[in-house]
Amino acid sequence: MRNSALAWIGHPLTVVTALVLLANDHLFKSLWPGLVTGKLSDVAGLIVAPPLLNLLVRLPRTAIVVTGAAFTLVKTTAVGAALASQAWTLVWGPSQILADPTDLVALPALYFAWWIFTHPGPHAARRARAVVVIPLVVLAVTATGAVEYSKPYSAYAADVLDGTIIVATVGGTQRSPVTGFASNDAGRTWSAWQVPVPRVPRTSSCVPGPPDRCYRIVPGRLKVEESRDGRWVTAWEISPGDQDRLARAHVAKRPEETEIIESLGIATGKLGGGHVVVVANGADGIVLRDTTGVWRRMGWAEVGFAPSAAMPLTAPGRFDRSVPVTALLAALAAGLMTLICAMRIVGFTVSAIALWTGILMCCWATNWPVNFDPPAALLGVMVAAIGAVGMLLSSVDRSSLRLWAIGTACTFFSYHAMMAPFYAWSDGRLQDFSVAVRLSVVLWIVSASVSALAVIRLPKRAGNEDAPIPAGSPEGDAGQGTGPRHLG
Repeated sequence: MRNSALAWIGHPLTVVTALVLLANDHLFKSLWPGLVTGKLSDVAGLIVAPPLLNLLVRLPRTAIVVTGAAFTLVKTTAVGAALASQAWTLVWGPSQILADPTDLVALPALYFAWWIFTHPGPHAARRARAVVVIPLVVLAVTATGAVEYSKPYSAYAADVLDGTIIVATVGGTQRSPVTGFASNDAGRTWSAWQVPVPRVPRTSSCVPGPPDRCYRIVPGRLKVEESRDGRWVTAWEISPGDQDRLARAHVAKRPEETEIIESLGIATGKLGGGHVVVVANGADGIVLRDTTGVWRRMGWAEVGFAPSAAMPLTAPGRFDRSVPVTALLAALAAGLMTLICAMRIVGFTVSAIALWTGILMCCWATNWPVNFDPPAALLGVMVAAIGAVGMLLSSVDRSSLRLWAIGTACTFFSYHAMMAPFYAWSDGRLQDFSVAVRLSVVLWIVSASVSALAVIRLPKRAGNEDAPIPAGSPEGDAGQGTGPRHLG
């Protein structure tokens, strides 16, 4: 019985299916989310789960029946889905598994699992293969569907129907996106809205009069204008600097996604004794004008929107982690350039460029999880190590502590000079991020140029000033008093 259990889970087809399950759940689903990858996960899971369960019960038929029954319970009942979600949460953290009866089309995969059991592979090495495969199958089964990716919410359109404020949204889980939120009490409480809403947002809206009052959004801005006396005046806005800070605070979870922070849709309507205006502001949420004329930004709450959830405009600006990495690489380039100008050796120059290139490769290759590349990281380490050794060997006769100290100081001051504008922007002293970028570049050029000019003006033999002077040289002759003597 033990051999048959090992043969089943160590069968080549079981191994291949487990690999397919891992690749599908952790790569293919993110690249091509949809029906195919979703059903492929169910089919592969039904093939690899029975042999894993059979290791515990030692009853192949029972393992297949229990797997099918549990799968049916999870996919057809809310209780089963909730229990499965709790189980996977204990193993992998917060998880959500949704009931979906259409997944039952994958049940015939259990017959394929039984066929694998009844057609064992070659006896040789199946036990050793099973020992290696069991952890793989456990990982594949428990990780499948553990965390369903949830896209960030974004409000793109709004409407007011019969006193109900409706905000159309995109986002939510892949298989259960929320189409919008609705409020019947002027935005104090919200509920999910699954009724189809207008797909094309309105850029202007008027309140039926008299008197007629019209509002419009300004493209690309968090700004609303109101018509007064035949002209448009600002009714509400976020300054361009603060809008830029909000946009950089909403960092997308995936490179292919973008977080839009601007007014996208507007709606007006009669409510109570006055009128309301609701504006969809993308990832920032909404802004709501109540019947008293007060405008309030409302951020994403657990359900709907709330003023307390809006990101405060006084919060420190957050820049991407690529900013300090880029500053460090630029500062290192400035320090190496300073040493190159000081050493004036071809071999040292080539080695310095190799060191910088290797470090750049490591930074790119270890940018997990965007483009982690172990071979490229290893190659970068090797190139950087070769460059560092080459710098030391080529400068052993000319280097001095003073030159290395100048190069190190240049790297230190260049980095902090480049980061200073970003720190100022984060604290609110600079309103525009682009100004911080331009100022950072200028400060790098200044610090690198000053350091390079400083070492260029040093004597060419500055690194060899303590070396012995050969006899017979002009300097040696002068030191021995071969010049004219003055008799006292």
